[in-house]
Amino acid sequence: MKRIIGVHFWDKKVHLCWSEEESISTASFNLPQDLRRDDILEQEFALEGVLKAVKQYLSEKLAITDFGLVIAVPDNFGVSNIKLIYQTGKKCNTEIKGVTPESLAFALYVYGEYEFDGRLLSAVVGEKRIGIAEYDFSDRGVEKITTYISGAWNGASFSRAPFISSYSNRLFDATEAELIFCAGGMNACMTFENTFKAYVKSSGFINREIGLKMMDGHSIVEGLGYLCGKLEGRDAFAGLGVMDKLSPYEFYIGINGEIYSLLEPEMAFPKTAGVEIKKLFESGQDSEKFVLYEKVGGAFVSVGAASIARDNLSDYYKKPTWIGVHIDEDRSFSLIVQNIETDNYIEVPLEGADVKDGAKDEEDVASFVEKILPIIDNLEYASKFAKDQDNPYTQGIIQSYTQAVEILEKSGVTIISGEGEPFDFNLQNAVAHVTDVDLPDNTVKQVMQTGYMYKGKVIRTASVIVAN
Repeated sequence: MKRIIGVHFWDKKVHLCWSEEESISTASFNLPQDLRRDDILEQEFALEGVLKAVKQYLSEKLAITDFGLVIAVPDNFGVSNIKLIYQTGKKCNTEIKGVTPESLAFALYVYGEYEFDGRLLSAVVGEKRIGIAEYDFSDRGVEKITTYISGAWNGASFSRAPFISSYSNRLFDATEAELIFCAGGMNACMTFENTFKAYVKSSGFINREIGLKMMDGHSIVEGLGYLCGKLEGRDAFAGLGVMDKLSPYEFYIGINGEIYSLLEPEMAFPKTAGVEIKKLFESGQDSEKFVLYEKVGGAFVSVGAASIARDNLSDYYKKPTWIGVHIDEDRSFSLIVQNIETDNYIEVPLEGADVKDGAKDEEDVASFVEKILPIIDNLEYASKFAKDQDNPYTQGIIQSYTQAVEILEKSGVTIISGEGEPFDFNLQNAVAHVTDVDLPDNTVKQVMQTGYMYKGKVIRTASVIVAN
């Protein structure tokens, strides 16, 4: 029997799990220094190195050579992230049997260990990140309802937590969950408990009687082991029902520049989803271009694209058309163009190589901005500290700095300052602490160096002086 091995990256270590007849076994090992990264699942070279290390450990330490992997990922991972895992697995000749959110793995552990029916919140908290999702427990198993919060977090405030979308905050406050289970290290869980209780008391959180139970991070990998047992078909786990969602984000289909909503966030992808268009118009080009987008953090990230020759669409133009997308188990997509009147259809694969990768675009822009920051800094310092502000030479520098900032902002780059606001570990770096009776504790008194971020990604933190 091919073994199904669960893999969870936690605290820069690799945690493994697998099912026995009626139990779960676990193991862990330290990563090489150059692979101990917080973004290990997002960097192809790092993920490649880790998969090779896992393969070596399983072979040498556990004598397991025929296996498939199920990998637990942060809850904010969408299709664009998950496709990289499958692609890297193929590159390393390692079969990826599945990818599941950390909060779901933890929820499976709770489901297996506790008799509970109804809604609960599953929270996974690390030193620098958090994920909270709601699940429904019933005799059918565990069904994911929605993801509320996921991303980098320092525990300072729930009001500034990384909510998945603008509306997830409101949904979180109105949750009907009776309990919240929290998994993580002791310090992280205690910080979470204090911050969560303060949020419940001070916000519009409806269920102020919600119960809270804390567990260690090992329970995540234990729950992942239950999923491995089910995939292997072991009797002890056969009754475990698991209903996950495709992605916490929205999906859109682009047709020659026109964008249509395809799938709401957190909906289960029913193998095929689509949108009806009253008329499919001709662009006048030799082919029509279709692009599937995932809306992540306000940005449209291309998941795949396809071009269909104009001649092949002659029976579809200017007619009611259904544009659909079909998904396979490994998050591979195909495009379906169907004539509603005749039911004739065309199906072609959506390949990521056919469209410029939006995530790569963002990486290129962020890299370019980082390179020109010393020039921006010089202009900013000269503008602030020039003795004669009315001097035409100084005025020219000020104007140049203002124009540079405007160009950055129009390109999606935002300034991180925060003077007079609570210190945020995710956005600022405290270079000094001072006593100031006029300011609340942990407040930014002065910005020494401006920080910058691009579409939610920090290019450079702001260097600040914090009042204590």
